[in-house]
Amino acid sequence: MIQEIVYNNNFYISVLVLSIVGMLLADWKYQLAFWFDWKSSIKSIGAVMALLLIFDIIGVFQNIFTTNQKYVIGIYFGTPNLPIEELFFLFMLCYVTLLVFRVLLKRSHV
Repeated sequence: MIQEIVYNNNFYISVLVLSIVGMLLADWKYQLAFWFDWKSSIKSIGAVMALLLIFDIIGVFQNIFTTNQKYVIGIYFGTPNLPIEELFFLFMLCYVTLLVFRVLLKRSHV
């Protein structure tokens, strides 16, 4: 039963989306990033995502990074080794880093 859920190609994107929704709710409750300064948050996340995406593209074309097709929904950017889930993952990675930074910044001012 659990293997059927985990090995479903929608599982990874679902976990990523649920994680992002959870971070958005925490952000809203504590006014950390988007609900504190949405313009700066978008610029920060976008800039770092762009750098990480360039790094990913280089890794894909050098055959360093690959994707297991069983775990992705099948929407790709130019190559099967760059699925849409990668953008969600990069967003989540940048967003959680920004949230942690903002929490630490708030705590240091108390």
